[in-house]
Amino acid sequence: MRRIADRCYQLDHSSGANGYVVVGDGRAALIDPGFGSGAHKVAAEVHAAEAITGPITDIVLTHYDPDHAGAAARLQRELGAPVRMSAPDAAILRGEASPPSRMRRFSARVMRAAYPDQVVEFADDAHIFDGLAVVAAPGHTPGHVALQWGRVLFIGDAAMVSGEGVLRDFPGFLIGDKPQAAATLAALTVRIGEERIEWICAGHSAPVRVRSAGTLT
Repeated sequence: MRRIADRCYQLDHSSGANGYVVVGDGRAALIDPGFGSGAHKVAAEVHAAEAITGPITDIVLTHYDPDHAGAAARLQRELGAPVRMSAPDAAILRGEASPPSRMRRFSARVMRAAYPDQVVEFADDAHIFDGLAVVAAPGHTPGHVALQWGRVLFIGDAAMVSGEGVLRDFPGFLIGDKPQAAATLAALTVRIGEERIEWICAGHSAPVRVRSAGTLT
């Protein structure tokens, strides 16, 4: 587990997508634990890090895709922590709502993450715990969210990020709603400036440091 910023870490062993841990006061959130095939390694990693993080109290999903959410059900059982995600994406994961595009409907038939036993649905303006805020970021999926911890922004697959910290769209076939995704990209770009975000942590690239000591790098 690698430290990114104060009480914020990147997992070494999540499979398929980047996983992260944020440590609050008496709470610890595991964000996007990855494919189900990597659940045992993630479980071993977070157990080994408990001297630093404490036990995981919350498993948080930016969206329902199996490369981010596939390990959640097994980890929920093993860690005894609820899985927290948006209501629209929870409905898709349960099979009660249809994925938003033909490509996504096909993907769901081929591979779907298991629905965890204990899911807590949150609103767009929720806080997982004090200091870890939910930020609406729909488009990639209907209920996709970002998460903000101080000056660290976890964007999941809301956008891709360059090494210079510039956000850009995913390829169109991976986006559920292109106008929503474009609006989200614009809103996140504004937030990065207004909130003086220091680190952008995306789902499929290394964390990018965009500010240092108050100055853009």
